[in-house]
Amino acid sequence: MRLTAIALAAAGLACAAGAALAAQPTSTTILPGHWAYSYRVGPFPAGDESRCLKPSDVEQFAKGICTRRYTCNYDTRVVKDGQIRLKGTWTDKKGRVAPVTAKGVYTAESFTLDVRMKTVNGLPLAATMDAKRLSATCPVEPG
Repeated sequence: MRLTAIALAAAGLACAAGAALAAQPTSTTILPGHWAYSYRVGPFPAGDESRCLKPSDVEQFAKGICTRRYTCNYDTRVVKDGQIRLKGTWTDKKGRVAPVTAKGVYTAESFTLDVRMKTVNGLPLAATMDAKRLSATCPVEPG
């Protein structure tokens, strides 16, 4: 049960991270398009998914990595010259605060992010996300 909750937290991190990184308004970060993500919690695979990152995700970059369940504040936020470094806190809807640090590397078509945090219950969590751009265009959703 705990591993499942941790895996879901890592997946949330990954989705937010991808949007945040894609959103940098310069051509020196990653590019929009169809991306594939894989996640690990510690040494254990925690899932994979694909996502469409659109140019409209630009607004998210200024906020840094954050899931919908938290309010995120960063004292350190650096995404520059192929390096990612974040340090701050996440606060849940009940007001519980969890310290978070993340660091990684990126190119225009791939990135790796290592995230370290303590959950709001004080449990340490280490997760890794690897992502790569599959194409410049996103698949058309059936509609």
